[in-house]
Amino acid sequence: MKRFLSVLIIVAMLLTLASCSERGAGKSVSYPLSASPSTLDPQYAAEVEAQAVINNIFEGLVRLNSSGEVIPGIAESWDISADGLTYTFKLKEGTEWYCPIILKTEYGEEFYKRFSAEKITANDFVFACRRTVMPETNSSHAHRLFAIENAQEIYSGKLGAESLGVTAQGDYTLVFRLAAPCPDFLERLTECEFMPCNEDFFNAMGGRYGLGNKYMLCNGPFYVSAWDPETSMTIKANKFYSGASKAKPSSVIFSFDPSAESISRKLTAGSLGAAFLSPDAPQPENTVTVSESVNSSFGFIFNCANALMGNKELRLALCSSIDRNLFSSKGSNIAPQSGLVPRSCSAGGVNYRESVGSQTPSIQYDAAAAATHWKSALSQLGTDKLTFTVLCPAWVEEQVRRQLQIWQQIMGIGLGVTVVTATADEISAAIAAGNYQVALTGIDSPYESAVDFLASFSDGGIFAFSGNEYSDIIKRLMGVDTDGELLSGCLTAENYLLGNAVCYPLYERSSRFVTSKDVDGIYMNGSESTVCFIYAKRYD
Repeated sequence: MKRFLSVLIIVAMLLTLASCSERGAGKSVSYPLSASPSTLDPQYAAEVEAQAVINNIFEGLVRLNSSGEVIPGIAESWDISADGLTYTFKLKEGTEWYCPIILKTEYGEEFYKRFSAEKITANDFVFACRRTVMPETNSSHAHRLFAIENAQEIYSGKLGAESLGVTAQGDYTLVFRLAAPCPDFLERLTECEFMPCNEDFFNAMGGRYGLGNKYMLCNGPFYVSAWDPETSMTIKANKFYSGASKAKPSSVIFSFDPSAESISRKLTAGSLGAAFLSPDAPQPENTVTVSESVNSSFGFIFNCANALMGNKELRLALCSSIDRNLFSSKGSNIAPQSGLVPRSCSAGGVNYRESVGSQTPSIQYDAAAAATHWKSALSQLGTDKLTFTVLCPAWVEEQVRRQLQIWQQIMGIGLGVTVVTATADEISAAIAAGNYQVALTGIDSPYESAVDFLASFSDGGIFAFSGNEYSDIIKRLMGVDTDGELLSGCLTAENYLLGNAVCYPLYERSSRFVTSKDVDGIYMNGSESTVCFIYAKRYD
């Protein structure tokens, strides 16, 4: 009897220790996204909201840990040839796709049984890579694969997808052949476009792949269990996940909320576990700032779709007479900036802003040039007077009104300007609706890549600026071969936008990744798209 009681005591102690070591695990955490993803197709999704989810429901060959180091994912080991051109990966055997039970209802038991028994193989990665560079996929991230042999030729339509330098040698060996050495190739393999895709399942979806939880297979630490595009998405821990550590939280609830002020209030109230706060968001109470990212340029932007602001001469007249000294005040989250691409962006494996330095010219103050542009604008628009409205946040209103006086001194009584103050949320809403002429706002980059940031304006972006010339610059940028050409191409694109006066940057600003004091274990590596919840715990 004593022996039996001793065993019970030991078991109880072990259970207590196990419980203590996992304190905070097994709970749900909440995180805001500015909008619902339009798709969770890893090879196609371009939005940061989609990538943030994809990086938690899919697992690539390798992944990044909280220190930014490359660690094994589906690959258990890899070898790189001496010349840096061949990467050979050995995949874990027996890793499974998560097949949601909803597929049984939607497609029948036979379909469900087939894909719930599917293992992840090298061919899933071959198909994913081919899909990304196929012209018909129209992937915004295809250029990230251009280091691979024949990728550019496939993307431009010169070769078929089967010629891509990615091959499967049996089910569990995958080989990449590069066109040239790529020092950050392993880091690239952690990105969404390299996530596996089961070809048979993709084809069975008939064009709906990634559009809902019943149209996808997952292999990451979580899977999508519910998705209401109007309100929220829930991902739950995947019991079949093959990683070294299972997901700590039972689920992650993504709420869709575009309001920076609303997100700050919810963090203060404890209804969110963490958030990536824009520079305009107030610092919430009861939170800890984990990291900061200088990912925003603040300044004047012009609505080029507007009848007046679509005139380049008018934009040049305004930008040539902006007195930067008026906007020299600094805050804890502000520093002077003349370039458009923020410091958080890289190109060719190096920090873009630091690499190009002063090569990015700003339009210099020149009252005589401004007067000349003004006369040209009036002539082109067929009028002798113009009026427009400037939308700005209250904290910069005084400087804007002083700038207005300078504009009127140079351009005379023919210029009428109204200044309207609004909150950051109101300004964002007006810009999104195209309901503005001139605004002072942040130009935020959700991307780590300068190429991706600049490419986001090829369809107009927040400036509504369109033109074949800029689109051609971006197309050429997507097809460059060397890091030097990549930096040069980005500089050309940036200078084109600045030279056309679609915006006038004044400051650089930082976004903050914050967590509730009751939550830890959530981390990101740079941009919000890399946020990871696998180790998240909540201690309330």
